Amino acid sequence: MPQLQLPIFAEGVHLITPNLGYQREGDDIVYLHGMMPVFLHHRDDTASFKMIVSQFYLNGNAKQAELVRVFGIQPLALKRWVKKYREGGPKAFFETRRKRRTTQKKSP
Repeated sequence: MPQLQLPIFAEGVHLITPNLGYQREGDDIVYLHGMMPVFLHHRDDTASFKMIVSQFYLNGNAKQAELVRVFGIQPLALKRWVKKYREGGPKAFFETRRKRRTTQKKSP
């Protein structure tokens, strides 16, 4: 018979769900599933943050409401990130944006 394993988090871990949390270690943010670290990024790396939050949502690890509440992000922003992830995968957050070409006005 399977035995229930309770999630055990160290002190200083902020819970996203009962099984998922994050904590700051110096300048890094570490995401934990149970006691296992699953992802790490620098605190200023917004592209990695958007990617991992989208991945948590798409994989069913966290609901939109949980992510919005814990991180204080706008629901519409999360929906845009999720759409970007669905269309381009994780690499979509790290690609450089193409610049628009502007036409030069001719002088008279």
